[in-house]
Amino acid sequence: MKNKPLREDIIIVGGGIMGLTLAALINEIKPENKIILIERLSGCGEESSKGFNNAGTGHAGYCELNYTPMKSGKVDITRAIEINEMFESSLQFWAYLDANYSSFKPKKFLRKIPHISFVEGIKNVDFLKKRYEALRKQPVFKGMEFTTSLKKIHGIYLLI
Repeated sequence: MKNKPLREDIIIVGGGIMGLTLAALINEIKPENKIILIERLSGCGEESSKGFNNAGTGHAGYCELNYTPMKSGKVDITRAIEINEMFESSLQFWAYLDANYSSFKPKKFLRKIPHISFVEGIKNVDFLKKRYEALRKQPVFKGMEFTTSLKKIHGIYLLI
């Protein structure tokens, strides 16, 4: 049996959060386009987008320390804020898709879970404290906590 050539306008490889979001966005803007989504797993969102297969952060800037480099002795939070704002825009778009498309089920791949950054050593703890002090003043990072309490850290770990 011969394989039939594909007759789609757009082919998206990967059915994770970004592949599905891209397909939905294209469908919203150009509904006449035929889109094929190729996923190697049995269902969409089963690999990196599945809550326990990644950090669960959605790259919101909550605990990705590389988004807040030290510059001239100060923590630069510019990138973390930019990333968080983009993530918040994505959440709004996914809420829109959820409200308008019954097939779009973000609760299958989006879960709010506690985030934690754990570091060791005086230099790293000092950096984490400076990062916390800089980020906690930003509305998008409201509720962020800093602790050195092993009991509290253990409690957060048990929630995850």
